[in-house]
Amino acid sequence: MDNKKIFARESTGLVKEAGLLDAVSINISDMSMGVALAVLGYTMMLLPSIEGVNLIISSIIAFALSIPQIIVYTILVTKMPRAGGDYIWLSRAFGGAIGGSLALAFVVESLAYFALVSLSASPTLYSSLLAIGVNVPFLTSTLGTILIGVTSFAAIVLINIFKPRYGFRLITALTLVSLVALIAAIMIYIIAGRTNLVNAVNSLLPNGYNYQSLAGSYKGSTFNLFNTIMMIPFFAIFIYPWIQAGPSISSEIRGKGALKLNVVLASVITFILLTMAIASMYYGLSYPFVTVALSNPNVNYAINFWTVAIAAANNPIISWLLIIGSFTWEIAVLAYGVVVVARYIMAMGLDRYLPEVMSYVSPRLHSPIAAHIMDLVITTILIIAAAYFYGTFTALYGAVVAAMIYYLAVGAAAVKHGLRDGNKLLMIAGALTSIVFAFITYQFLEYPSIWGGNWLAYGVEIATFIAGLGIYAAMRRHYSKKEGIDISLAYKEIPPE
Repeated sequence: MDNKKIFARESTGLVKEAGLLDAVSINISDMSMGVALAVLGYTMMLLPSIEGVNLIISSIIAFALSIPQIIVYTILVTKMPRAGGDYIWLSRAFGGAIGGSLALAFVVESLAYFALVSLSASPTLYSSLLAIGVNVPFLTSTLGTILIGVTSFAAIVLINIFKPRYGFRLITALTLVSLVALIAAIMIYIIAGRTNLVNAVNSLLPNGYNYQSLAGSYKGSTFNLFNTIMMIPFFAIFIYPWIQAGPSISSEIRGKGALKLNVVLASVITFILLTMAIASMYYGLSYPFVTVALSNPNVNYAINFWTVAIAAANNPIISWLLIIGSFTWEIAVLAYGVVVVARYIMAMGLDRYLPEVMSYVSPRLHSPIAAHIMDLVITTILIIAAAYFYGTFTALYGAVVAAMIYYLAVGAAAVKHGLRDGNKLLMIAGALTSIVFAFITYQFLEYPSIWGGNWLAYGVEIATFIAGLGIYAAMRRHYSKKEGIDISLAYKEIPPE
């Protein structure tokens, strides 16, 4: 088969710029644990019951459920290291109509997630500054939230368009700064002492609240299995399933070792540090206080993992490190998103599922310019829509259900690839992956009041999938009549590097 006839180009035009550290960093930023620690309270306050919600155990369960997916991604990224990662695996298993449409819905969901993170950047910065007595009300306004979100995302897009070689370096640098700040915050909770931490909490709480009254108001147990499991979708929104970033840039990763290890290393590092961060909060502040404070909407805007550590640091240099680190987590997520989504869009253009222009890579800049512009336009629209019509970034939680369905489908694709190759481990891991994501999807749909069930979120994803089927049919008809090319043949071949 002549790939020049089937694919838009014989090569992507991308170059191998990413080493192991870059690949691990992009996956860690994808899993966004620093963002999750900042916004835990906005989910805790929506739970029907906080009695016995143990975030340590919830994190352990969520990580354990992600192990089959880690196995799937590790096997398939070494087998098919191509731009677009799991889009390639899925579409080669189920064809362009299903695989492409699911991937398109996933891309739009990813853009909704980046809009969610963009919207959280402003309130995170506000609460962190408030911890050192700097009050900037503009950061909590709708206009301020939109401006911070759109400006941050647009700046990163422009860097990746004009200086793409710095895209990976930016992600790595942001991730390392964020990790240093996270470890510093954990150490503060461990060594500062209860008295210093309580004083820090009392300095943050609004009038009428103090540490003793909040901690003393909790009368439940420290563990309830059902209520703990209720928090698993939170970890699915922000953390453990999001391991596709490294595989999506796999054609740009140098060395087989980096291909094999990036998913595993990023997942284990994230699990250890996230669980330690939660445990350090319980250790330093007590389980009753953390549970009550995070679930109380009157105080959780001021009390989170970062703000208490900032206030308890008692050192302006360390406090500013934590403020910068809490914000760089947000920017790192956006930085990885700009890179990764462009690779999905480019891969779809290379297959001619999307117009060929989306696969264009500037020969001078080595940048997928059209894909980046599409990324920026859609994300900006979602940021404005969520902030203006719903007034909260949690309005976009519901869109994440599309990602859960997508990962379910990737698990099924792994089973098919495993059957074809006789790989029993891949088959078993794929089947377990699908079961896990079927359960998480059920949780999303069963409790829409917690997980952002609304027609902005659901409607965008349903419309995108339906539109994706129409796009595939239209593109297949167009290329068949105009150029005599059957684009379905692309899905029987591994695309060029």
